[in-house]
Amino acid sequence: MLYLLYKEMSDFMSKLGNTLAMLKILETGRKYTVNELAEIIEVSPRMIKTYKADLEKAGIYIDTINGVYGGYVYNHKNNYDVSFSIHDVNCLEKILPLLDLKDKNNIEQLLEKIKTIVIYSDTTLIKGENTEEIKKKYNIVSKALKNNFDIEIQYKNKIKLITPHNFSFYKDYIYVTGYSKTDKDLRTYNLNEINIK
Repeated sequence: MLYLLYKEMSDFMSKLGNTLAMLKILETGRKYTVNELAEIIEVSPRMIKTYKADLEKAGIYIDTINGVYGGYVYNHKNNYDVSFSIHDVNCLEKILPLLDLKDKNNIEQLLEKIKTIVIYSDTTLIKGENTEEIKKKYNIVSKALKNNFDIEIQYKNKIKLITPHNFSFYKDYIYVTGYSKTDKDLRTYNLNEINIK
């Protein structure tokens, strides 16, 4: 019974995290297709429509543009009081070592969702090159991290094969840490300084 309650709560938190992530992404004012949102949040297009319906039940209305070049747009930034910041990410990262393995895995998944929300909502966080380019790199690395597969990067004119482990933020830059199979060592790279093959 307790397990079922825990599972229901865990599923609810995952859905809530995904819904907030979608809202924060749309707050940029840019139009996103259902498929683009599904790819960023890593859910099915059907779930994106479910999240939109849930937001509208809560009084947060997403505009729909119909047609071939249609999608979702949200032009009413911050008419609700839910947000995450880099401070929240840092707090969660500090408590991770204190948790048992099961709780640690759940918090790590939630933390990755919050990092996505922070990256898409706080453009001052992204320094260096074009913010859209950084977001694209973030999405590729995030997918590799979630699915535990390798990616090929170019760093200082050298090609490296890495297995990403986590993201971190430091002095307004986004970093990815992973095991470099090329160097046979754990390495950290600034997303600004790598190209993804």
